[in-house]
Amino acid sequence: MKRLLIFCMAVIFACCKEDKQAFLQKSTTMSAQAKGVTEAVTDDWIWAGNQATNKIEIYDPGVEDWNSSTALKWSWKPEAAKGYSQYALDNWGLPTDFKVRTVNVWGGNHLVASCSNGLVTIASYPGGIKKWAYNLGFNPHGVELLPNGNIAVAATDKDSVLLFASSTGNDNLTHAAVRLNKAHAVLYDPVEHILWATGNDFVMAMQVGGTDAAPTLTELPERRGRLNTTSSANPYGHDLSRDLNDPNILWVSTNGGVYRFDKTTKAFTDAPNLLNKTFVKGISRQQSGLFVLTRPDSEKTTELPDPVTSPTWCTRYVDIYSSDGYFQYYRTKSGAKFYKAKIFRTPY
Repeated sequence: MKRLLIFCMAVIFACCKEDKQAFLQKSTTMSAQAKGVTEAVTDDWIWAGNQATNKIEIYDPGVEDWNSSTALKWSWKPEAAKGYSQYALDNWGLPTDFKVRTVNVWGGNHLVASCSNGLVTIASYPGGIKKWAYNLGFNPHGVELLPNGNIAVAATDKDSVLLFASSTGNDNLTHAAVRLNKAHAVLYDPVEHILWATGNDFVMAMQVGGTDAAPTLTELPERRGRLNTTSSANPYGHDLSRDLNDPNILWVSTNGGVYRFDKTTKAFTDAPNLLNKTFVKGISRQQSGLFVLTRPDSEKTTELPDPVTSPTWCTRYVDIYSSDGYFQYYRTKSGAKFYKAKIFRTPY
């Protein structure tokens, strides 16, 4: 019995190997699991784009079983009853990104969402009533809502970041554009009042100018950071998020790994320990320091129960890592196909 106990402890302390992830989920001691849940309860909820339901879903990470009714806090997709035309409904599917921001001139919180089928949209939150919608038709993967109500879009297959004058009226298509090869994520910076974006090769900053009705977007070339290419000949940036405890830091995921980007020095540093994984679709960090990560099941070496096999870019699991980059636990929902999951919060 003693020898068995020593063996189990050795396995737990060897958790730096990815192939122990499934074991850890089942075998973590009660005290360690309780610690993880306590941290999750004090942190933000987690939103996920579920490509099985074509809905944006928000979950409480403090609830261990995401199949329970107490775990799901909100869900949404465009509907005719919420003001969406049939044309818009036909172009909604495979959600890729989602954010909620406060737009004071509109009197409250509004959501922005994108999907691979082409629709990008703004709606009230939590009501989900349409404010603005457009079928971009270019596989958009990222969206952001500026404080004035204009929507920024990372238009992946158009190789551009677009900024629409959505603040001025329903479905206004006036826009500015900056070229970014395979643009995948866009993020507003409330400290510097600029837009950050990532694509195939770079993290770049853009200055927003002009007026609400005629916005301009200009790259700041001196702020450009070239993505790490040591672990992948084709970096292919996927996601971009800020560090809630350090306004100078952005977290970036690529085909080759996960990186900490210093906005001032433009230096990329590998994410700590097991957090530095390939093909991470969504990366974000809670106020407590816990990381929230999504990665396709097809890319994992661990055989997890009921993995997503199609589409190959999705996962059934939202993984939680410690601040120093070690796997803690996962949350999963039967039948789900999550592309991206991140912390949910209204402030920029």
